[in-house]
Amino acid sequence: MKVEFHPSTVDDLQSAEIHYNELPSGLSLAFRSEVLHIIEQIRENPFLYAEINGMRRALLRRFPFSIVYRVLDQETIRILLIRHHKRHPTFGSGRR
Repeated sequence: MKVEFHPSTVDDLQSAEIHYNELPSGLSLAFRSEVLHIIEQIRENPFLYAEINGMRRALLRRFPFSIVYRVLDQETIRILLIRHHKRHPTFGSGRR
């Protein structure tokens, strides 16, 4: 399946990476690696994660973040946001 990204998703990822760059060495790279790994899992099996209000949420294992996405059609997945668990649950819910 093809994966596309909401334009604000890049900002979500960069903000988290800036935060992890300020912490002990290697966390920023580990964070990006885990995000890419989960996105690949989503691409391979988009229905693996539960659907809530038309969106699906995949939890990262090592970091307190979720990847929220929508299956648009049989060929396309759209990553809507990468959200820290302390963000309000409605953060980014207006993204399509």
